[in-house]
Amino acid sequence: MPLLIFLLFLMFAPTAALADWDFSRHSIPLNEIQSGGPTRDGIPSLTNPRYMSARGADFMREDEQVLGVYLGGVARAYPTRILSWHELVNESFGDLPVLVSW
Repeated sequence: MPLLIFLLFLMFAPTAALADWDFSRHSIPLNEIQSGGPTRDGIPSLTNPRYMSARGADFMREDEQVLGVYLGGVARAYPTRILSWHELVNESFGDLPVLVSW
């Protein structure tokens, strides 16, 4: 069903939504544009991380933000400070494989 919705969107979407970019107009010479950031696979994901109780997480600050996931009766919190370095967490909630993305 999601594929059908996507295909319908492509059929009836305005032309601008189809990313018909005009690269002939630019203010920076193309030879001066360089790739930036990490290389492909340069940000390592976390796989099956170890967890601790909230009391045991003495490295956390009182005002620290977390991304919370509650699934199948299991609650987990991922500090955004750590997620900013890894962006993806591969793990499972019981028998269900889950990818947490930041």
